[in-house]
Amino acid sequence: MTYLILLLLPLNLFASNFFDLTDEELNPESEDVLIKKPEKHLRNESMIYNLNTELGIKDQRRYTGTDSNRFSGAFHVSGDYEHLNDLLGFEASYMRRSTRYNQFWYGAQIFRHNTYFDAITKNSTSGSTNVNAESNSVRPGGTKNTVTATGLGMSYRFKLLLDFYPTEDVFESVEVFANAISLSESFIGKTYQGYGLTTSYGIHKRSSTAFFYGGKFSYNVASVTREAIGNESKSDRSLSLGWLSLGFEIGFFY
Repeated sequence: MTYLILLLLPLNLFASNFFDLTDEELNPESEDVLIKKPEKHLRNESMIYNLNTELGIKDQRRYTGTDSNRFSGAFHVSGDYEHLNDLLGFEASYMRRSTRYNQFWYGAQIFRHNTYFDAITKNSTSGSTNVNAESNSVRPGGTKNTVTATGLGMSYRFKLLLDFYPTEDVFESVEVFANAISLSESFIGKTYQGYGLTTSYGIHKRSSTAFFYGGKFSYNVASVTREAIGNESKSDRSLSLGWLSLGFEIGFFY
């Protein structure tokens, strides 16, 4: 259900503006943006200004449609508001704008979360005759884990909030990343490897022509497996992971 909400949220926008801007219109002059075709260029983009504190006026304007690269870092806590410190982590990501479909971005992320066993998974209940199987290793909920991941993915940036709250410097985005996951589990002292997905929804405010800050909700799922002990089957040594995190994100465009 979480994936469905995150992935379908902006789909109502795709049909109306996916191919609206031609190749010649992707890098407009300021006159085109503000005078000639504002309804077209400002539908998903904005004119951002820096504040000149000495003069008390806005200057150094920049059209966000010319953003090409995005670098950001985010600090994450658990999505369980009653146990925020059950997960603490950091994420860094780099995204580059598609030259063909200008609302789409592609790039990479890396993150590391320190968390507890019961915050991201649970003890296996499947029966197994193998004494080393996961179902026979009942871990305390407070067992410490470290999750590290690197991934490649895509993002879509839009301004759906403008339909409800007029603003020129707030943007929304959805992201999907495919990750290579490593789980370091302290109870049995083993490392698990596998693959997973990250889906995120973020709201960000442009504080200047380059910098932004905001928040994001991220949901992760993964399946990881450790090396076999004896004649274990893959199901005997695998774990399914899933967790929601809240992140505070800052970054810049260039």
